[in-house]
Amino acid sequence: MEKENTMKKSIVPFIVVWVVFIILSLPETKADTVNSVRIVRHDAARNRTIPVKIFYPVKTDEEKLPVIVFSHGLGGSIDCCSYLANAWASQGFAAVFLQHPGSDENIWKGKVRILNEFKESYRHNWNGRTRAEDIKFVLDSLEELFAENHAVVTKFDGNRIGVGGYDLGCLASLLVAGQLPSDMGDSLYDSRIKAVLAMSPPIRYTGKSFQEVYDPVDVPALFITGTEDDSIVGPTKAQQRRIPFDSMTRNNRYLVIFQGGDHRIYGGRIFSLSARNDQHFQTAIIRVSSYFWKAVLQNDEKAGEVLNGSGFQGLLGGIAAVERRVGVTETKVAETNTAEIVQPPDNKEESEIEKAETVEEFTESVEEFPITWFYRRITRKYPNKL
Repeated sequence: MEKENTMKKSIVPFIVVWVVFIILSLPETKADTVNSVRIVRHDAARNRTIPVKIFYPVKTDEEKLPVIVFSHGLGGSIDCCSYLANAWASQGFAAVFLQHPGSDENIWKGKVRILNEFKESYRHNWNGRTRAEDIKFVLDSLEELFAENHAVVTKFDGNRIGVGGYDLGCLASLLVAGQLPSDMGDSLYDSRIKAVLAMSPPIRYTGKSFQEVYDPVDVPALFITGTEDDSIVGPTKAQQRRIPFDSMTRNNRYLVIFQGGDHRIYGGRIFSLSARNDQHFQTAIIRVSSYFWKAVLQNDEKAGEVLNGSGFQGLLGGIAAVERRVGVTETKVAETNTAEIVQPPDNKEESEIEKAETVEEFTESVEEFPITWFYRRITRKYPNKL
């Protein structure tokens, strides 16, 4: 009996330390400047109930807020990537995070064979159509969603809407931004979308070339991936995540490739020794995505200058390679066939975004990931073979 009590006493400090470690590993946010409200909407036409969580600034000088609609990854929820929601809301956006029944956290909670549940859900949702229709339903419901919360009322700007997502949420976002559906069904394009954030885009092979699939996207796009970003249950490999960026020709687009970034850095992980490392990536994602949204949805000139100038690399703190193609039009495709490689400036430009948005200061510098020129040439020549 004494032995058991001794063991319990020895375990308690370990548990306390572990809990403290988990709490310290969670991203910091400007929660005191951001409010949030949970709302549930029912789509009678499809008999689907969509949970929604809206994040918005406590104080803002804007009469109407630009809106960012975000779609979580496979097995996620409206609380997935909340570090982004708080950061964006603190910068003057209304962040609308939605949850997708059938591919959300309920597919694995309380289950024994979790990986099998993920694979089965992916098999049913690989084309992204249901999720894209969820996004369109939420867009149709924006006025009602905002009106239900009296603190927000109707303070949103229907002419300034961006969409973003991670994994299958990224696919859904690209579909409403114009990407052709891989199931060859009707287009899911929504003209209300003015910009798209694509984190870890999944790639599906069809009878069409990649340029045919992705070229309809003509709004500004920010792509984020990593050198280790292999899909956990899908077929996409890390080096294939850049295919949409390489295949588009009509829009301004940006590509961030994190050195050592895998498929779980976006939503983060709690019960893992890697959780602390995720904060470096998430800090960088906050920085670059905030500049992107401010430039394209708020028409912030300073943000645009950083995004399109030498300060772009400085946003990533030395842990990523970046590429961009700006000013590309249908008449200039031949002149801009090669991506501009942005080199780190001699004097890194100080971030214009408030420091309080960041998870923590960068503490290490990682060697820049080399641009895969050879891979781009191969994917252009054999678009459906890799």
